[in-house]
Amino acid sequence: MSPNAILSAITRKKTVLINAEALRRMLEERELKQWWLARRIAVDRKTVTRWISGQTRRISQENLDRLARELDCSAAELTVEDRLEALGTREDRWSAARQLKDKDVVGMVGPSYSWELAETLIRSAIDSDMPVDLQVALYLKLASLGMYQHKPELTKSSAEIALQRAVDEGDEALEYQSLDMLAFYYLMIGQLSEVVSRYAQVLERRDLIPTQTRLASILCNKGLAHWSIAEFAEALEVFNEAMPIWDSCEVVISTATAWWLRAKLLIELSMVDECLVAVERCEQVSEILNYAKAANMCIAIRAEIASLAGNHDEALVLADRANAVFPQTPNVNPATLESIARVWRRAGRVEQALAEIDRLIASDHEDRLHFGRYRQEKARILMALGRNDEAWQEVETANDIFRELDAPRRMMTVLPREYYDQYRLS
Repeated sequence: MSPNAILSAITRKKTVLINAEALRRMLEERELKQWWLARRIAVDRKTVTRWISGQTRRISQENLDRLARELDCSAAELTVEDRLEALGTREDRWSAARQLKDKDVVGMVGPSYSWELAETLIRSAIDSDMPVDLQVALYLKLASLGMYQHKPELTKSSAEIALQRAVDEGDEALEYQSLDMLAFYYLMIGQLSEVVSRYAQVLERRDLIPTQTRLASILCNKGLAHWSIAEFAEALEVFNEAMPIWDSCEVVISTATAWWLRAKLLIELSMVDECLVAVERCEQVSEILNYAKAANMCIAIRAEIASLAGNHDEALVLADRANAVFPQTPNVNPATLESIARVWRRAGRVEQALAEIDRLIASDHEDRLHFGRYRQEKARILMALGRNDEAWQEVETANDIFRELDAPRRMMTVLPREYYDQYRLS
């Protein structure tokens, strides 16, 4: 079911969203600068920047026509067309909210990546006078959309509002659900010790966790935090508890994500056979759900497995295939992009690997853990180029980041060895 079908009884109005990814890609393909385009269509350069970044989601028909003319493309190629519900009256909003409350919004929009439409839909339905449980449910859905869009501030602000409403109402179950979502915000920004303690607090009251799916998600998030600070035994223990729960539930997008996370943990520990099982399970679930993002990221894991085995030609084919499909699935996990650089480095494409890692370091996201990992991988690349002094500077930068994240097990006192050689379960 599409998000629009939920509110089929309500008057519809047509809206047009700019396709930020398509615009960015066209500028890159045509080797055009933002300032040049801004000048040609008579807008401020910051306006073009906001279109490309997604900060400005809608565009006037006049500017759309100018863009299409300058880029020699159709207007349809630059837009995402949707049909957004016109939630004009209180009755409309409350009816929509009640229907949204019990829907798996992430599962509905995930395969089509219509996250912005879902966000707008939920915001349109919220009314400050509606019952508290309804408000909290909608704010928690907004927080969840922030997770999938890699928008930590959306997750934080929505979860904090939900928490305050729940506390004011004295609803302990809703309070714990809000605390659960806030814990994920800390995971998104890399405050990892905070994540572990917060999820431990939530798991103390499993009776307040509303579904088995939610319990499995919490366990995986806690496991991810342990993994991030290199507490691998603890991470495996938590994932081992979570995966049978996932298998006992109806498959959802989070099921595919959980199997992908388990695969990434296992490959970091060189547990190749177990990793392949997790990859295959992730691919099976992704096929059921038509969720291409997770399936595409599994291609990168298969490239790493081939690379570790010394099958560099096969690894390069898989890495190139992954890179070719990533633009079709927005918000690919940064760890996946980093792994492609490792495949290139091992296969001798060292300069290409360095360019990719430098691009990732220059990228604008708030996950400090990945910046530390990027720096360590850059050190390995510089070592391959014989630039050990520069490599050591990258190690020191990475150590500063991991010290800040309270992840001392990821810090290094020597130049880094091959990625998967440095961690082993005791």
